[in-house]
Amino acid sequence: MTRAHFGLAALALLVFAEPAAAQGVLRIAVGTSLSTLDPARTTTGEEYIYDNLVFSGLTRMRADLSVEPELAERWDFTPDLKSWTFHLRRGVKFHSGREMVAQDVIKSFERILDPATGAAPRTNYEMIERMTAVDPHTVRFDLKYAYGGFADIMSDRQVKIVPHDGIDALPTQPVGTGPFVFKSYTPGDRLVLARNPAYWEAGAPKLDGVELRVVPEIAVRLAALQAGDLDIIWEVPPEQAKALGGKPGVRVDSVATASWDAAIMNSAIAPFNDPKVRQAFHLAVDKRDVVELTLSGEGAPTHSPIPPNHPFFNKDLPIGKADPRAARQMLAAAGHPNGVKVPLVVPAGRAIREKLGVTLQQLAKPGGFDIEIQRVPFARYNAEISGKAPFYVDGYFARPTVDTSTYPFLHSSGSWNARLFHYKNAQVDEVLDKARLTGKADEQKPLYLALQKHLVDDPPGYIAYAINFVCAYRTTVQGVATHPMRWFDLRAASIAP
Repeated sequence: MTRAHFGLAALALLVFAEPAAAQGVLRIAVGTSLSTLDPARTTTGEEYIYDNLVFSGLTRMRADLSVEPELAERWDFTPDLKSWTFHLRRGVKFHSGREMVAQDVIKSFERILDPATGAAPRTNYEMIERMTAVDPHTVRFDLKYAYGGFADIMSDRQVKIVPHDGIDALPTQPVGTGPFVFKSYTPGDRLVLARNPAYWEAGAPKLDGVELRVVPEIAVRLAALQAGDLDIIWEVPPEQAKALGGKPGVRVDSVATASWDAAIMNSAIAPFNDPKVRQAFHLAVDKRDVVELTLSGEGAPTHSPIPPNHPFFNKDLPIGKADPRAARQMLAAAGHPNGVKVPLVVPAGRAIREKLGVTLQQLAKPGGFDIEIQRVPFARYNAEISGKAPFYVDGYFARPTVDTSTYPFLHSSGSWNARLFHYKNAQVDEVLDKARLTGKADEQKPLYLALQKHLVDDPPGYIAYAINFVCAYRTTVQGVATHPMRWFDLRAASIAP
């Protein structure tokens, strides 16, 4: 074989040249390394897969987005929705062998609420005023205000229960109560997990273990899956979905989600501190064109983090067509008669978001936006880009409730807003504050409809679309459904011989 014919399939075989994995070890390919093993500090999709395999929460979210008991076997609440009591399962053990008790739950949430921890979802739980261990298997949460979705938000990615006496070990030897036990992690190579023989659900898990293999090049991932050297590819690029689905021994699964990508506009920095400039960008770029060019149709335009398939989506608000002339007029009204020249930072290595940046660059030009693409490794985003750059592409995974999908990102006091838009709108704050004071959908819906209208009138940034989540599987993989929250539930997973 000449060097010219040494193709990607052969390269994949070299990458995975090793003794064949046991039939019961599921091999999942991800694109980047995990930056932390502490579940409270995780922020990426690859890390969220790990969170949900090694740890458990008080509740969990099924693939149909319904919430069911997990470490809490049941819960009850007072009529005013301000006091919630969770009754823990007895006999659930950490991987260390110690039984989980109320003190572990309280310590886990104290860490999340402590700003020093740096937990991204902290804002979602700041309504907690007090936590009490009623007894070793009962925890009461007293809230500052009524919150009807409190049990739902206990199913989120980072709010996992960790041992109160094992906090220091989380970065290197993490211990949870999940179906799989941490064995080892080599950045740039793989995370190795083994079956938890003491897992509390009878008959689960079926697998002997799971490996998350870090394979940055998508072409190598695809070739290795087709060669049978991988079992699952997490997050298949949209443009690859249809072609890959026709390959022998492979199935592709695409599901609609509330995950979204956006061009983040920093409202504290010129030129995006002027709402007219943000409005002009929306006039310049047609979101339907963005979905086709960036996602090959694997997604849908949206006004906000509320996706089109949600019952609270405001269908009366049209997705506007591009109007370059109106965009230029708006820029002129903002003091930019010759248009705006601005750099747009994109995360190198995040293919879809890189593509989104290039798409926006091309589509916005007729409307007066001269965009220069700057590529920065995603690993440097938190330190150098988030909340600092005036204009950059980023994206966020679906949250368990509409409140947690919107409040942290759009409220002036929101923790994610402080890292993204720096957006302040009194009307937006008012509807978000009101919406979280009720658990009744018929009372929430008009508020969220109004929220979307305010965001169209005064956009915080350019939320481009709700993206479909696509995974690819060997047909031998059974008992796994693609989860719209972008993690895997592998309790019933198996590999056919």
